[in-house]
Amino acid sequence: MLLQKIITGGILIGSGFLLVSCFKDYEPHFFNGEWMSDSLVTKENDHWREFLYFDNGQAARTTSWGKKYLLNKNLQIKGLEMYDRDKALFQIKVLDSNRIIVKGKDYYGSFYRNNILADDMKKAVSTAEEVEKQRKRLLGDWKTVDFKIVSLSTNQQDTLTVQLPEQRVIAGVPTHTITSLNFGYNKFSLHCNSSIIPFSYRAEQDKIEFGSGDVIDSFKYYFQEERLIIEYCTFRNILNTITFEKVP
Repeated sequence: MLLQKIITGGILIGSGFLLVSCFKDYEPHFFNGEWMSDSLVTKENDHWREFLYFDNGQAARTTSWGKKYLLNKNLQIKGLEMYDRDKALFQIKVLDSNRIIVKGKDYYGSFYRNNILADDMKKAVSTAEEVEKQRKRLLGDWKTVDFKIVSLSTNQQDTLTVQLPEQRVIAGVPTHTITSLNFGYNKFSLHCNSSIIPFSYRAEQDKIEFGSGDVIDSFKYYFQEERLIIEYCTFRNILNTITFEKVP
């Protein structure tokens, strides 16, 4: 009888310990830093990866794809929930010190802590807001008004190389054939004399990363008054510059 009571008591104590463990409280600083999704299911299917940033009780969500780069900012952490003002948007489940699950309405994300070249929340929000402004200016149709090519090297051989046709290209497309450029939210296309060549892209503040198949490439861009300038380097530091004007 005594043995049975001891066993029963042990089971109750163990069950109580497990129950407490399941509802363990985490201090806000536990989440501090950048978290990257490795699995994402959301009705907003215009992006496939997100980044979560935590800073002592506040949180922000960004993505490098999709119609919006800044998804949420100024979220408040209360226990294991994320609030936008007084509305609970997401629940957090901690798997271990480096993995969490985030759930919400029509939303599921698995995230892992990213300690490699991670941004802090303030910088991440600022960058996402700035890139959104830049991309808003990019959206639409642009017609080619000028292109030029120069060698960035003082080497005599490179000066001669600049005259070769294979150097007068951007992403394999001869620059002199590009008549216009179109930017959408996730794709841009080069319009040439007889073809349209699409690319998926990701915008940064001064650079566009784009891909075709498994190849990732990039070009720099900037605005000069109402004109768009893109710069693309080929082999041996040959710089192609194309100038565009916005089509009304």
